[in-house]
Amino acid sequence: MTKRNSIILFFLSLFLMMPVAAEDAEIILPEVTTYIPAAVERKIVLSAEMLEAEHLESLSAVMERCGIQILSYGPYGLDNKPSIRGFTDETVRVVIDGICVNNAQYGTFDFSSLNMAAVERIEIVRGGFTEGVEDEGAVGGVIYITTKKQEAGKKIRGETSAKTFFNSKIPLDSVFQKLSFTGQLGDANFLNAGVTFNYACNNFFYKRSRYNEGNLLEGPFGVPGQSRFLSQKNARVIDGQGNADFSHYFDDGNCLTFCDLFYAGHKNTPGPVNSITIGLQRDYNNNFSVSLWNPGVAEGLFNLKNTVAWLCNNRFYTEDINTDFEGNESRHFINTIKYSGTADFTSLAGGRLRQLAGVSADFTKLDSTNDGNHIQFSGVVKETTKLALGNLFGGCITTSIPLAVKFCVNDNNANFAFVPKLGFGWEFTHVKYFVDAYRMVQFPNMDDLFWEGGGFHGNPKLKPESGWGADAGFELHDLRFGNNEVHTGVTIFSDYYKDKIQWGSGTTQNLSSAFYLGVDFNFGADFAGGLVSFDLNGEYLYTRLLDKSNQMTYGKRIMWTPDFVCSAVLGLNFELIKMTVSAQYTGVRFTSNMNINYLKPYVLLNFSAEGAEIAGHVTPFVKLDNALNWQYQTVEDYAMPGISLTLGARYIF
Repeated sequence: MTKRNSIILFFLSLFLMMPVAAEDAEIILPEVTTYIPAAVERKIVLSAEMLEAEHLESLSAVMERCGIQILSYGPYGLDNKPSIRGFTDETVRVVIDGICVNNAQYGTFDFSSLNMAAVERIEIVRGGFTEGVEDEGAVGGVIYITTKKQEAGKKIRGETSAKTFFNSKIPLDSVFQKLSFTGQLGDANFLNAGVTFNYACNNFFYKRSRYNEGNLLEGPFGVPGQSRFLSQKNARVIDGQGNADFSHYFDDGNCLTFCDLFYAGHKNTPGPVNSITIGLQRDYNNNFSVSLWNPGVAEGLFNLKNTVAWLCNNRFYTEDINTDFEGNESRHFINTIKYSGTADFTSLAGGRLRQLAGVSADFTKLDSTNDGNHIQFSGVVKETTKLALGNLFGGCITTSIPLAVKFCVNDNNANFAFVPKLGFGWEFTHVKYFVDAYRMVQFPNMDDLFWEGGGFHGNPKLKPESGWGADAGFELHDLRFGNNEVHTGVTIFSDYYKDKIQWGSGTTQNLSSAFYLGVDFNFGADFAGGLVSFDLNGEYLYTRLLDKSNQMTYGKRIMWTPDFVCSAVLGLNFELIKMTVSAQYTGVRFTSNMNINYLKPYVLLNFSAEGAEIAGHVTPFVKLDNALNWQYQTVEDYAMPGISLTLGARYIF
C-alpha cells in the first residue's frame, strides 16, 4: 500500500467511522484501555482487583487512598473535589473511555456519579505534563478511567452492604446494593450492564464546643470536657447509578461499542453547621457514547478510535426547603455533543518512533436559572511524538513532545491557546530518570462568565488562567530480592501560574500570580510472594502568592492547600482472609489567603477485611472507617463523618 493510500484510508476511517475488516479472519479481542505507555509521564495505576479488594465505595475514596487531597463538604453523596499539587478540581480532567466528562458549566465532575463496580482501571497523572491525546486542558492532573468491556462466559455479580455510625436512634444508617451482568452473547457480542442503589441517612456524630456553638472541634475523639456530641441532620442521600456496555467485534478485532452511564441523586444538603437553611439537590446525568475501535489499520500501520458522545447533566437545586417563595429553586440543563478521534502509529522508523494524534470537538447548550441561555463550542487538536534517541552509558534516551492547540468560543468570548510540552527519559533495566517542561492553560467555565444570583455575578472579561511548569525525578521498578519486589519514585515539580480565577468581592476575578514547589513520592513493595503488600503515596507542597498589589496576601500560602498529604496502605493476603489497613494524613490548611485562621491536620485510619469464598460464590467483608473517630474538617464549618462500621458480602454466580 502506498503512503498516499494510507493517508486517505486514515482520514476516511477518522471521519466516516467505517469498520475496517478483513474477510474470513479470526476474531481477536484486544485490550481496550485508556492507558498509553509513556516515555516520561508517570501514573498511579489501580486495577479492578485492587479496587475490589480494598472495597473503596467512591472515586473520592480512591483519590484519598492515592495520597491526594479531597475538599469534601460532607459524607457520602455530597460534594467531593480533588486538589492535586495545590490546583483545584476544575483543573483536574476526568476522562472516561477516551471522553473528557468535566461539566462545561462548573468545570468539574461529580465523583459520586461513577459506578465503581463498572471500573476496569483507574490511572492518575499528577501535574500538567500529559502525553495522552484524548483531551487537553490538564493543569492539576488527569484521571483516566477505563470501564469494563468484555468477558467470556456469563456471570452475575452482586454486592450488598450496610453501614452504621453507632447512632442508637438510627443503628442501620446506610444500605448499598450493586448488581451487574457480564457475558458473551453469541460469537462476537458482549454485554456488561449494572445498576446500584444507595440509601444513606448520614446521621453521624460530630463534636462542637460547649462554649462556642459555632466551633467544630478537631482532633482524635474531640476534646474531653470541652465538647458535646451532636448528630448530623438533614444530610440524607438517595442515589443510584446504571451502566450498560454492548460491544460487537468484527473481523481482525474491529469493535463497535455502545455505552450508557446514568446517575440519579436526591441529596439533602445541610450546609455548614452554623447554617439554619436546608438545601435539596437533585442530579440526573446521562452519558451515552458510540465508539469504533480499529486496530491494525493500513496493514498494521496504526490503531484508530472514534467516539461520538452525548452528555446530559441536569441539576435542580432548592436553596431552602423550609421556605416557599419565587426564586427559591434554580434549574440547570446542560447538553453536550462530543466527538473524539485518536490515532496511534505504533511502529514507525523500525520501532524507534511512536506517533499519537487526536482531535476533539464539543458543542454545549446551557439553559440555567443563574447563567441564562448560552452556546459554547470548544475543542482541541493534539499530537504526541515519542522518539528513541539512542543509548548513553547503557541506558536508552527517549523524548516525548506533546503539542496541542485548544479553543473555546461562547457568545462574544473567544479563547485560543497553544500548549507545548517537552520531556526526556533516560531508562535502564530497573531505573528511569526523567525531566519535562510544559505550559498550562485553563479557560473560564460558564459559571465564571455568566453567573447571576445571590448577590454574585460572573465576569465575561476574564482572562484564561495560564502558566509554566516542570518536573524532574526518577523511578525504580521491578526490583526483586528473592520473593520480594519493590518499586519507588520521586518527582520534584515547580509551577508558576498567573491570572487564576477566584470568586471575591461579589464576582470572579483574575489573581496576579502564584508559585508552587513540591515533591510527589511513591513506594510500593510485595513481600513473601505477595503475602504482604505495602503502598505509600504522598505530596509535599510549598506555595506563595505573588500579587504585590495586595500586600495583605503577598507572600502567603494559597488557602485550602495543605503543606503535606500522604496515604499508606498495608495489605495482608492469607489463604482464608485478606486484610487492609490504610491511613491518610492531611496537613495544615489556611481558611483564607491572609493566612490567619487554619484547619488542623487530621489522620483517617481505616480497616477492611474479606474472608474466603463460601461455596465458591459468596465473599463476606467488613470495613471500619475513621477508626480513631477523628473530628476533622476538609472545608471550614462542614462536619465530616466519625467512626463507621460496614458489613457486606460480594457474590458471583
